[in-house]
Amino acid sequence: MEDNKKIKKNTMFGTYEFPSYEEILDAYSREFSNYIQPKGNTIFGFWMQTIADLQFLQLELKGLTENYRIYPTERRVELKGDEDFIRLRIAHLEKVGDKPTLYSDIVDEFGDTNAYAFHNLYPYKGKFYPRVVRTLINAFQLNEDSIILDPFNGSGTATHESSLMGIKSVGVDVTPMGVMLSELKNDLLFIDERKLRFSVRDLIEIFQKIEKRQWEYSNPTIYKLMLAIYFDTIDAFARTSSYNRTGKTGLFIKKFNYIKECFEKTMKIKQKYGLKFIPARIVEGDILELKKFKEFEGKFDAVITSPPYYFSIDYVGKDKIAYDYLGIDMKKVESKYLGMKNNGELSRPYGKLPAKVAMYYEDLKKSIENIFWTLKPKGKLAIIVGDSTVGGRKIPTTMMTKNFCEEVGFKLEKLIFNPLLGARNRAIRGESIIICEKP
Repeated sequence: MEDNKKIKKNTMFGTYEFPSYEEILDAYSREFSNYIQPKGNTIFGFWMQTIADLQFLQLELKGLTENYRIYPTERRVELKGDEDFIRLRIAHLEKVGDKPTLYSDIVDEFGDTNAYAFHNLYPYKGKFYPRVVRTLINAFQLNEDSIILDPFNGSGTATHESSLMGIKSVGVDVTPMGVMLSELKNDLLFIDERKLRFSVRDLIEIFQKIEKRQWEYSNPTIYKLMLAIYFDTIDAFARTSSYNRTGKTGLFIKKFNYIKECFEKTMKIKQKYGLKFIPARIVEGDILELKKFKEFEGKFDAVITSPPYYFSIDYVGKDKIAYDYLGIDMKKVESKYLGMKNNGELSRPYGKLPAKVAMYYEDLKKSIENIFWTLKPKGKLAIIVGDSTVGGRKIPTTMMTKNFCEEVGFKLEKLIFNPLLGARNRAIRGESIIICEKP
């Protein structure tokens, strides 16, 4: 009879018992992972999150491989080329040929996709991402015989990333603090580890000496490092009360130990992969007067740069502590910013844009003319800019910069918009990378 027949039923867990909360989560997470985990032996990094990242990957693959095919929904790539070389260079793949890339090892070691080596030594608002620099170096097929210029070098993102990749670079910046930090990031790559050995008592004494303006040290790298950590510590206390329990001295020690740890991790990666770091040349100079450096004419294979957004981001605010301490006139520094030198005479109408923005654009165009002058024929330019809002009006910096590039003679190759995730309250909601070539 029907009642005597066994009726088979299938359940998710193979039991009629009610599953636990943990069992439900585990089952769903395993099922979900089947949809989101990349399949294959050459796969995307987990940091690939936007359409811009997909475009960056494509740029890299064009520069690094013989041919390739991207499978976006499967988060994997098929490629042909020197896999060992690709593993050392590429910034958007976690594995190539089932082996981890150098960049994925960096991310694992530092726990961050951009704050590695000494990039996070003295963080600023509005700095551009080192991963973008790495991507562009690969896209431009630059090597140990190439030389890069960043004429808006700031605190040295482009020059530091170039050094890590073994490529020669020159960084020019108008701000004394930017030059100091760029030099420091550069010099820390080549310092003897023993020079970083300081006890807690040593660090307390150093902090007290800096407070009393009595700090002196024979090694210029250590001298500048301790000052930079001190300035960053005091700035942190000025911005938030969350460090009150730690205390200034405690935070100073914590920040020093962080830098020392960054050194140790960087040297570990260097040794593991047999990397050769190349020192950068750092110059205090004005991009508007770049032609004073006559040896720069037609010298560079590529320019990778990001002009500062002086009309929407306060860069100097963070440096006020440093400039006051060092006795540097901030007004004199500010007078060299883009748009500050202009006497108010404009070469074209800028509609209803604020006067300070119009003057900024005048100087930006001259800057791009000078960049054109520094590049070799077929030299590449990547300029990272963002549109901001001033007085409730959107400022069209991206399209103005693109137009200036074409006006001075560059051939536009590509424009990529890169959203800044979590940027609801930012002055800059996203950036565009404008890629050009000098004919």
